Amino acid sequence: CGMSPVGSGVVIHKRNSKRAHIPMSNPSNPALTAQPIVNDFIPSEDESGEPRLIIDPDTVLPRNDFKRLVSPLEDVLIPANQHKEISVTISVPTYVDAGGYYGAVRFVPVIPSEQGRNVALTASIGSIVLVEVPGEIRQQLSLLELSAAQKGTGRGFLIGGDVAVLTRLKNTGNIHVKPFGKVQIIDMFGKTVYEYEFNNTDPRANVLPDSIRKFIDNIPNKKWLGRYTVKMNLTYTVGGGELISAQSSFWYFSVAVFYGLLILLLAIVAGINVQVYRFRRKRKNHGRRS
Repeated sequence: CGMSPVGSGVVIHKRNSKRAHIPMSNPSNPALTAQPIVNDFIPSEDESGEPRLIIDPDTVLPRNDFKRLVSPLEDVLIPANQHKEISVTISVPTYVDAGGYYGAVRFVPVIPSEQGRNVALTASIGSIVLVEVPGEIRQQLSLLELSAAQKGTGRGFLIGGDVAVLTRLKNTGNIHVKPFGKVQIIDMFGKTVYEYEFNNTDPRANVLPDSIRKFIDNIPNKKWLGRYTVKMNLTYTVGGGELISAQSSFWYFSVAVFYGLLILLLAIVAGINVQVYRFRRKRKNHGRRS
């Protein structure tokens, strides 16, 4: 039970087709019949980038509908305790638009009953598929937010606790992109205290079209104190032609230092008030003697 990617992106030209192979196993004793189900998917609403299958038939499908690229599939019989590889043909007709098509091919077990067939919708296995149709491809990524963060929320003033870098990117193009680059954290004296490669996973995470994706990168514990600047340089195209450069500052104090500074500030304010009171009282007394 579960979903796995066929690849980071299958390129299929118009009038062409390719086959995706999905491995399946039946660990049970009786033979198993699996029914194929094809769904489009879109990014989840929490900006995590996790795919959200469009299962509700009343939901509006994406402009690039993946389901129309998949050739009709029949039920699959998997013998008991055997492995089988399912071949799925993806064809691109001439009338479809260039860009990205995103979907999933799933198989669910069919359970015979006296009333007919029942599909066990609670369990499925299959693969997600990312298809790129060449043509007028538009890669367009913009930065919405760059900030220090704690507990997933961007902040400009941090008091104790761990430090992370929050990056929110919006894809307004028609194809998925894989941003990458370097992030540096620089202290108030201009020294780089930490740096890392952005989106440095294998494979790199995608940002799908018409979506926002949030990246949270935890920073190793440091002896933070004072003002810091997060500096970012990213690209998202092959060859690095498009560049996103940005920086953001934050202040960090430990709990002890923060309360020490707060007490000192309160003491200064109290001292000023005392001096003002004494000055006014002295002036009032001087006026009476005059």
